[in-house]
Amino acid sequence: MIRIPKCLPALLLWLGAAVSLPAQLTESPQPIGPGSVLFEIDGLRLGFDRNAPEGHKYEAIAIASTVVSLGLTENIDLQIGADVFLRERIEANGSHTSHSGLGDLSFRTKWRFWQGESGGAAAIIPYARVPTGTGGVGSESVEGGFILPWETSLPAGVLAGTMLQWDVVRNPDDNGYDSRWLLSGYLHRSLTSTLGAYAEAALEAASTGGSDTSGSLGIGAVWMLSPRLALDYELMRGLNRAATDWTHTLRLNWSW
Repeated sequence: MIRIPKCLPALLLWLGAAVSLPAQLTESPQPIGPGSVLFEIDGLRLGFDRNAPEGHKYEAIAIASTVVSLGLTENIDLQIGADVFLRERIEANGSHTSHSGLGDLSFRTKWRFWQGESGGAAAIIPYARVPTGTGGVGSESVEGGFILPWETSLPAGVLAGTMLQWDVVRNPDDNGYDSRWLLSGYLHRSLTSTLGAYAEAALEAASTGGSDTSGSLGIGAVWMLSPRLALDYELMRGLNRAATDWTHTLRLNWSW
């Protein structure tokens, strides 16, 4: 499993057009609708950290990480996710270690519990991750948590959203669990009928101490090739040593 501070958001993603796609890291509270099926496929996810302390360097790649969503009602989706291929490489003082293989399975559900008259919405996404990984890239214990996404419409055609995520993860000593918190948000605006731009920020902290807190800031653009097909590119910059230096994300969003 690639840790969030040391990896990138998904880089190639297949999504449903009925789903709001204002940013990449921050989840949308909008469900896909009853009877709809949504495939989210990370074609490529890359992470680079060249400025880690004590001569450490970190690289990560993920290919074809997939989430499949099924719309049950107007407010509820069921989701299952799998990491098809993950690879991590850590270099420290001239030596390096590398792990690669299949990642873990995850099970989620999205419930939109509030829909405002002006377009705002809020949802909760509880999830569990099952240790099915190989090659030392997955967790060895069941992990989970929940996500709370929210969005609203602002003047001048701006869409704003935030997301709070709480993860319960196995600690490094493998004798208990730690908490990890992620807070992110975005501002998105359509420039033309086919082109949009957004800014996104994220802050992550762990219960193990403030030294693990990381922050990042990014900008992105979405190009609608058709009503069901879009390209989405985002560049994120880590704001401190605990964050990945640079994040390059290219997504393909598709639905039917």
